[in-house]
Amino acid sequence: MKLKTKIREALKKQYGEFSSVLEHQYEDKLTENLLIGNDEKKKEWITYNQVILELKHSLRNTLKVKELQYKLTENLNPNEVCIEVIKDVKDCTPELERLFNKIKNF
Repeated sequence: MKLKTKIREALKKQYGEFSSVLEHQYEDKLTENLLIGNDEKKKEWITYNQVILELKHSLRNTLKVKELQYKLTENLNPNEVCIEVIKDVKDCTPELERLFNKIKNF
C-alpha cells in the first residue's frame, strides 16, 4: 500500500469522511507535507494536526477547527497561525497548552 493511501486512511479514522472543500484542501495540504517534507517539517505538521484533533475531540470547537484548517491551507506561517488560534481559545486543555509550548519552540 502506498504511503499516501496509508496517511489518508489514518486521517479518515480520526476525522471521518472529509466532505467540504476546506476539509479536502486540508487533507491534501497535510498529506503533501507528510510525504515530501523533511523530518522536521513532518514533525511540525503532525503537531499542527494534533492541535486540530484536540480542538475537535476534546473541546468540540468546530469553529476553531475550521478556522485553523483554513489558515493552514493558506500560505501563512503555520507556527504563527496555530499560536494565534490557541491563544484565542478560552478554556485550553493541558494537552492544548503542551502543544502551544511545543509549537512556540519550533
